[in-house]
Amino acid sequence: MVNHGTVRYPTSINPYDDVELLYNALEGLGDQFDTVTEIVGHRSLQQRLEIEKAFQQKYQKDLLQVLSSELTSDYEMLVKNLFRLPMNLLAHDLYKSMKGVGSTQRVMTNIICCCNNTEIHLLKKSYANYVSHRSLETDVRKNAKGPYGILLDEILKCERYEDTPEDIEMARKSSNISRLVDQRLVAKDVEDLYLASEDPKGKADPKVFINILTKRSKLHIKSLWEEYKKAHGVNLVQTIKGKFSEPLRTGLNTMIMAQVNLRLLLACQLYESMARLGTHESDLIRIICLHSECDLRDIADDYKECFGVDIRDAIKADTSGHFQKLLLVLLGDR
Repeated sequence: MVNHGTVRYPTSINPYDDVELLYNALEGLGDQFDTVTEIVGHRSLQQRLEIEKAFQQKYQKDLLQVLSSELTSDYEMLVKNLFRLPMNLLAHDLYKSMKGVGSTQRVMTNIICCCNNTEIHLLKKSYANYVSHRSLETDVRKNAKGPYGILLDEILKCERYEDTPEDIEMARKSSNISRLVDQRLVAKDVEDLYLASEDPKGKADPKVFINILTKRSKLHIKSLWEEYKKAHGVNLVQTIKGKFSEPLRTGLNTMIMAQVNLRLLLACQLYESMARLGTHESDLIRIICLHSECDLRDIADDYKECFGVDIRDAIKADTSGHFQKLLLVLLGDR
């Protein structure tokens, strides 16, 4: 199987060798930041977890607690997230955003609206383990109101129809997916969405959009995307952009693009994380950590094609210090 990740790591390691180097660095023997970057930036997640376990066994100390006491700011957040399993990382970011001020809706949208049914099930379980006596559904309802809250609630119900593995494989091999979905239902959805957006009073009906777009399969949404543009001359994202306000607008469009082209969506989220004054570090860190071993090379290619700049150059322009250095190592810089 072809690896489209960017992080470079050996096929096998002796975790106790890494543990000794980390311990000495964190005790102040040598350049601790360069040592931490060199080790965690050139290991797979599985290898990092072996290092964490070996550190506990050898020194009877929690490696992440030691890192917290020695590292600071964005660099600390990046290093610690490199030791988190994917769903634990997402649960952590959701909880942190709902505790804070200002970024809650953005983080909820960027995580929840991108997940498939299986990922939602695992995310809810990880969140419940992370936050005792709480559920993701309950906390989301406290932080998301109105149609936007309904959208997230429907996604969390996991009622989206799932394509069969055989259909997904056939779609991967063919540019024509029309025969893999119910075209009569696609046509009806296209018409229903258009009518819901053309209310005589000028108000689009969010319930129709939410009901259709949270229930249909990935291949169905892809076909709907193509047929809507053929029928009405604009794509569905443009329609939603003109008819709905935030945060529902971005929630719906994120959910659609996660079905149509997730890789391009992630490239856009990376761009947004660095586009404005200041950096949305949690978004940047989350995408780099989750995708560095699997498809970050492809996401980086889409980033350059879409925005005309290499993502490494964007990171160099928007970050600094050891945080920047570790990000670039994870992107494959030697």
